[in-house]
Amino acid sequence: MVGSVNARVPDEGATAPRSPRVRAHALAVLAGIEAGAWSDRLLAARERRLEAPADRARLHALVYATLRWQGAIDARLDPLVRAGLGTLDPRVRAALRVAAAEFLVLGHPAPVAVDAAVHAVRLAGAERAAGLVNAVLRRLAAEGGALDPAATMPAWLTARWSARFGEAAARALVEAANRPARPFAVARAVPGRTGGAAPREDLAREFAAEGVETEPATRHPEGLVVTRGAPQSTAAFAEGRCVLLDEAAALVALLATSSDARPIADLAAAPGGKAALLAQRAQGALVALEPVASRARRLAETLALRAPAGRAIVLRADAEAPPLAAAAFGCVLLDAPCSGTGTLRRRPDKRQRLVPGDIADCAARQARMLDAAAPLVAAGGALVYAVCSLEPEEGEDQLRAFLVRHPEFAPDDPADHLGAAAAGLVSGDPPALATRPDRDGLDGFFAARLSRAAA
Repeated sequence: MVGSVNARVPDEGATAPRSPRVRAHALAVLAGIEAGAWSDRLLAARERRLEAPADRARLHALVYATLRWQGAIDARLDPLVRAGLGTLDPRVRAALRVAAAEFLVLGHPAPVAVDAAVHAVRLAGAERAAGLVNAVLRRLAAEGGALDPAATMPAWLTARWSARFGEAAARALVEAANRPARPFAVARAVPGRTGGAAPREDLAREFAAEGVETEPATRHPEGLVVTRGAPQSTAAFAEGRCVLLDEAAALVALLATSSDARPIADLAAAPGGKAALLAQRAQGALVALEPVASRARRLAETLALRAPAGRAIVLRADAEAPPLAAAAFGCVLLDAPCSGTGTLRRRPDKRQRLVPGDIADCAARQARMLDAAAPLVAAGGALVYAVCSLEPEEGEDQLRAFLVRHPEFAPDDPADHLGAAAAGLVSGDPPALATRPDRDGLDGFFAARLSRAAA
């Protein structure tokens, strides 16, 4: 059982966002998520309406603190609503959750959060609910006490982690999922720039000039861990001089890097961070696939900005039936769609949607994609399989089953390709890169590199 702890996370924002605009955007984002949209897209759209970097940071802090702790917040709010929290207007529910996150998670003064929530529902056109919001939040503030971390995660998932990793590790995984993940940036080469590559020292200086503080990554040779500020709001990001993604994802891209002059295929490339890094290092062309039209357009935009000119091609196609020539690629990356249980700190809205059957469904789809990817790899080439999942059905079990079906492939040791970056991150038989947010401070990824026998 995961016990209660003090939920306060002061580094998500030390000052209460008094701006009515910030709060209005936060309520709109949360209502949109409840209707089925994803937080990253909604936040990106709302960010464009806020000019001040501080307001954009406050919006992120409010939304993500609420999403991370929503299950625990709802468990406290529901008994205080006579008809139940689920009967309320989504805007009212969002206002209650945001205010609760402010004073129970972010440590903002409760009276300020309560008054702001009342004002927010009035502005949202739900004035009749203002009295209810005021009463419920004041009762919640009077109760005090800490949120229960166990309530932030689906019980079935915590039980899986407990059975696999043990109670202490499961508790640590839940706690890690409820902490903000630091942004991670990788510098990239820019055509025409003196000296070729833009090293991370140059990127760090550019960031610092815009108030973004960083420290060099200990694993990725070109990476910067952001300790303060919003790198997505900088000129360096807007102009394509860096890529933002988790460090574990950047290591997967390194694992798929090849000196082979033959083309590289990224079969599930959106949103494009790993694809941009691959294109940056590739000797040959990169072919990037994405089946959904809107995501394919965004992928093309990302690669046009962040990959070397003329190096990347985007195809709207499904990895289960890739329209690519057999044995034509020196390396094929399949970062497959998965349950995403390793990324719940960065994608907190996902935990509200996961159901037990998702893991088996994802594993079945991954197997089909792997079988479609295998014929694309040229003799002497490599297939890199990755998922941002902690579940064995999607990781080590999937790998072992693939090797039985495809004896023409043999596993490589990731340390042979990553060097010192792999220290402490490789495990299993066959060996694979396996990262965990509680242990490594990285998103949870499983990645294996498999070599195809030479002709």
